[in-house]
Amino acid sequence: MSVRLLRSLAALPLLLILASCAGPRAVRYFPPASPQDVREALDAWGAAQERASRLPASRLLYDAHMSSRAMPSVSGTLAVSYDGQRVLSASLTGPFGSRIADYAEGWVKGQDQRAFVVDPDALRSVLAAVWPGAPGAVGGCDGGECLLIWETPYPVEAVLDVKARRLRSLRIRANGGDLAASYSGAIETWPQQIALKEARSGRSLKLDLLGVESGAAKPAPGR
Repeated sequence: MSVRLLRSLAALPLLLILASCAGPRAVRYFPPASPQDVREALDAWGAAQERASRLPASRLLYDAHMSSRAMPSVSGTLAVSYDGQRVLSASLTGPFGSRIADYAEGWVKGQDQRAFVVDPDALRSVLAAVWPGAPGAVGGCDGGECLLIWETPYPVEAVLDVKARRLRSLRIRANGGDLAASYSGAIETWPQQIALKEARSGRSLKLDLLGVESGAAKPAPGR
C-alpha cells in the first residue's frame, strides 16, 4: 500500500480505512515494556495473525453508518466477498440501495465513475484487524494493552489487547496523513464492530457485522 494510494482514495467513503486524515489526536502514554511484556505481546500478536490467516472464504455483510460535518448519520450496507486470502469485491450502498462505491479486481469506482487502484491486502488487513509482518518494536505496555510499532514503509501503530490476543486500534500515518480504525465487540473470526474516521473531511464510517456466509467466495451482491 503506497502513499500515492492513500492520497488517491481520500474521496471514497468505502475506503475511509485508507484515507489520509489530519487533525489532533489524544496521545496515550505507554510505560516502557519489560522483556516479559515484549515476549507476551509478540506471542499474542502471533496468535492474532494466526486467527486472521485461518479466515475461510466468506461473504460478509455489514450494517454501515456514514456521517460527516455536512450531514447527519446515514445508514447503508457494505457487502464484501473474501476468497480466503484477499478481498475479491465489495459494494457500499446507501439508503434504499443507492450505490456509493464498488470495489472489484483491484479497482474502486465511486458515484462519479472515476476508478482508483486499491491494494486488496491493505483492505483485508483493516477489515480483519491485523497488519502484515512482525512489528519492529513494542513501544510500551499499559493495563494489559501494548503498543506495537512498524516503521517501514511508513509508520503504523497498533494497540494490542494481550490477554484477548486482538487489536483494539490501528493507526496509519503517511505523507502527513493520519488514519485511525478502532475495533470493538466479539472477534471470534472477523471483528464485530469497526469504527473508521477521516478528520480532514469530518466523515466517519461505522461498520457492524450482520452476518458471515462461509464457503466459496462470490462477487458482492449487485455486481
